[in-house]
Amino acid sequence: MHLVIGAGEFLGDHVSKALAVEAPVIELHADADDETLADAIKTVEVVHYCPETWSPAHRLRYRREPPRLLQRVVEAARHAGVRRIVHLSTADVYGSDHRVRITEKSKLHPVHAYERLKLFEESWLLDTVHDLEVVVLRPARVFGLGENWILPRLMGSLAHGRVWLPRGGRVMQTFIAAEDVGRACLAAADRGRPGKTYLVGGFDATWRDLLESCARTAGVSADIVSLPYDLAYVRALAAEATASRGGPVWPSVYAVDVIGKPHQVDDSHSRRELTWSPSVGSFEQAMPQMSGWLSELPGVVPRREPEAISSPDT
Repeated sequence: MHLVIGAGEFLGDHVSKALAVEAPVIELHADADDETLADAIKTVEVVHYCPETWSPAHRLRYRREPPRLLQRVVEAARHAGVRRIVHLSTADVYGSDHRVRITEKSKLHPVHAYERLKLFEESWLLDTVHDLEVVVLRPARVFGLGENWILPRLMGSLAHGRVWLPRGGRVMQTFIAAEDVGRACLAAADRGRPGKTYLVGGFDATWRDLLESCARTAGVSADIVSLPYDLAYVRALAAEATASRGGPVWPSVYAVDVIGKPHQVDDSHSRRELTWSPSVGSFEQAMPQMSGWLSELPGVVPRREPEAISSPDT
């Protein structure tokens, strides 16, 4: 039996659906009270922790304190005799200044508050929780139906005419479909080594590739304009300076680095050790599942074909 913490959120929903294909799943929202958590966890063997503890869409402040929800889940797991916690982190804990492919042995150099918070979260688990098996997954850039940070904003800009991307969105990245993150969670629950971290990826592409695929699917024009990285960075600094602490900010400096710097991972180690591989190998493969959602994003209005004009004699 698997318990997914973070149901009702982007990754939580995809993880639940992927797990349910192979095993019984209990879903729990991140705001569940202690009694509900205790009831849900008492028959569970593996807990998958994947709520959005901190939103990258907001101006964050780094602090060396584990999230209260994570502490509650660990305590409940101890009392219930849970065997394993699979913790979803991010490959961004390695930072944004790697010019070669990242492996599990690459230097950890988080700079942005979100990156540092995610690293502290997983470090707290690995360093202090020794009575439970802990396996950490670090997925590459996750995309899919329901993603609520970058893609909706970029699609909204396209729908209004054009979108400006640092370096034109042409910097190579490693992307992974959200449903494949769920499949990696199942593999980590079964075959991950306790105390280990694993990079998981899907395929290499660019943000420009993703936007063009989404625009075609949603029926909107894809007018993508290149913006020098330094200018995009300065504009983001100004946006953060005027945002309140904890308030929404777009684009943030972190978002500029996510789009404008290379983020490629080598996940060959996890594929061998977890005997796992992704099922989605391109954006086009994922578009049929995303089409309805893309068309319903705020501001996205599909192009209409011109109506036929009848001649006066008909």
